[in-house]
Amino acid sequence: MSPADREEHLIAALLDLADPAGGQEAADPVERLAAYCLRLPGVQAGGVLLADEREPRIMTADRDDAAEALERVQVELDEGPCRDTCRTGVTLADVPLRHPDARARWPRFTAQALDRGYSATTALPVRYRDRRLGAVNLFHQHGALTHREITLSQALADAVGIGLAYRQDLHGLRDRTGQLQTALVSRVLIEQAKGVLAERLGLTPDEAFTLMRGYARAHQTRLTEVARRVITGPADSGPFARSGRD
Repeated sequence: MSPADREEHLIAALLDLADPAGGQEAADPVERLAAYCLRLPGVQAGGVLLADEREPRIMTADRDDAAEALERVQVELDEGPCRDTCRTGVTLADVPLRHPDARARWPRFTAQALDRGYSATTALPVRYRDRRLGAVNLFHQHGALTHREITLSQALADAVGIGLAYRQDLHGLRDRTGQLQTALVSRVLIEQAKGVLAERLGLTPDEAFTLMRGYARAHQTRLTEVARRVITGPADSGPFARSGRD
């Protein structure tokens, strides 16, 4: 690939990865990130770990089925460069796995990575501003990645971070909108029931509300359900009958 073609490919990749509408699931751009990183010279395998402490999500791309196993090792053993970068947001570039520091820091992960033929790893944060969303792990030989390749990989990871952050914000906005809509519907229902009950029993709206709330608590029923019964139920029977019978 010529330098011009490579630059064009990189621009297209950045736009693709940053597009929040690129897929219905958050995993879609993450899978593409792993695939793009695999195309970088010197990268033998790549994996992405999304920062979710309840159930970390793993996406991998490799040539020898090893990356996914190594990513799962990091999750299951709770150790490894990708796990550390997820937590701290700190880049770990071209870490030599045969070095005593790496063996001491991640003893079990390092042993398994070396057994699979990788002598170095690079872990880059997937982030947006101060939000740590995950990390991308590149497996390679020590010294095989240039500063340029690491910088390009980080640019790709940052592009995914933009898309993922936008999706999170959009989903949060939708959730809040739904909650507000539910609260509004409930409020309207309760206000209608207050008016019905006040007219039926000759009460003030506040007294009608107190009566409904007391009934809901005594019978462990949601206030909105009590309000619905007041509105739709018969006026001359039930707990709020016009005659005043319980």
